Amino acid sequence: MDDDDYWNTSETKAKAFSFDDDVLSPQEILAIGQRSSSGSGEDGVLSSNISNVKRPLIPLSSLVSPKVLDLMVLAQSGKDPNKETKHESEETVAITLKRLVLGRSCSLHVHRSLKSKTELLDGAIAIGDGNAMLAVILFLIQTLNKKLVYELLSSRPLALNHYIGSLQSEGKISELTDLLTMLGRSPDSAIYQFQHAVKSQLGNLESLLRKTTNLLANHFNQPGVDAHQAKMVADYVKFLEWQSFAKKSELNNKSPLHCLAYCCSHHWTEGAGNMMSPLTLCQRQQISPLQYDWVVLNVHAKSNKWDIVESLFTKKDWLGRTTMSSHIPIETLLARLSELKAPERMLATCANKIASTEDRLRLSQKYKIHSVVIETLAKQKDRAALTNYKMTLNPQSEEYIFAENALRDTSIKWKN
Repeated sequence: MDDDDYWNTSETKAKAFSFDDDVLSPQEILAIGQRSSSGSGEDGVLSSNISNVKRPLIPLSSLVSPKVLDLMVLAQSGKDPNKETKHESEETVAITLKRLVLGRSCSLHVHRSLKSKTELLDGAIAIGDGNAMLAVILFLIQTLNKKLVYELLSSRPLALNHYIGSLQSEGKISELTDLLTMLGRSPDSAIYQFQHAVKSQLGNLESLLRKTTNLLANHFNQPGVDAHQAKMVADYVKFLEWQSFAKKSELNNKSPLHCLAYCCSHHWTEGAGNMMSPLTLCQRQQISPLQYDWVVLNVHAKSNKWDIVESLFTKKDWLGRTTMSSHIPIETLLARLSELKAPERMLATCANKIASTEDRLRLSQKYKIHSVVIETLAKQKDRAALTNYKMTLNPQSEEYIFAENALRDTSIKWKN
């Protein structure tokens, strides 16, 4: 058989090598060195011509490391190893974030490069998961310089706010102070320290007074601090000083208005120079006249001390008429006096302060201030309305007789 006939036979074609064959797997490459040297046919003849002695076989894995073998297989496939490594890294970041969000166990320490760590942080921010953000931030703090981490956070407000909230809720005031100071936010650091002191020392008045006094001197009197915040802290320190002077445990942790109510009830007659005087407390805490009137009204009305209420809220005008004077809006004052069951004389004085006739009549009917309703209807010369209103009153009552006398007044020219 000549050479052309040999290569054209079907049997030979079946054995021929093709460059289109699949790439060998690592297992197949390793198996090459493990095949027996003995065989049949032409292979046997060829081997018998070389040697009849069997030699020990050496596995390919002992000559080539698995990593090099993988690269060999990758090179045979025609793929770019650099591109594969990059794709694998990107996929690892995505998988890590997925595990974090789902609450599954994962190791963040596989991400060693700054680029990979930054991608983790940006990915958590994009997802919007607070727990994932905090986990990544804590990992960055463990593995990077704090200054670098703070620089990363300064350009990512969402992650920064989550971290600040976490430090605040856990009471890690030192870490929070360092963070805000390094970011150039010393005023914010001061207010967080103040909030922490108030929260943690509420049960110890003297300790709270000492800490807030130090904060005021060392932080809130510095340049750049918001003037409103500095004033708020200064007023709070004055209030703590007043509570310390009062030495009343029932006043600890109470508001200035609560303490004002206490002073109105127990120290009403004391002059403005005395620390426990209601007026002194108002001056120290800048309690507004409206707040003062409201507290005094409620304290003394609930104790049925209407003489004090009347002396405070009613005055004589230059014609000798009694009029109501208060910083409380007149309709609000009228409603509250009615709720507190004030004497009708005081209600009438308050109602007559309302300038609008329609509003005065409406509110007087609502709160059953009969004398004002009768006077207003008589001034309107509305006989029919006054007659109908008289029928709603108890016969022979004082207001019923007052309405009858108004209807009999011959000086009134009734319109109906």
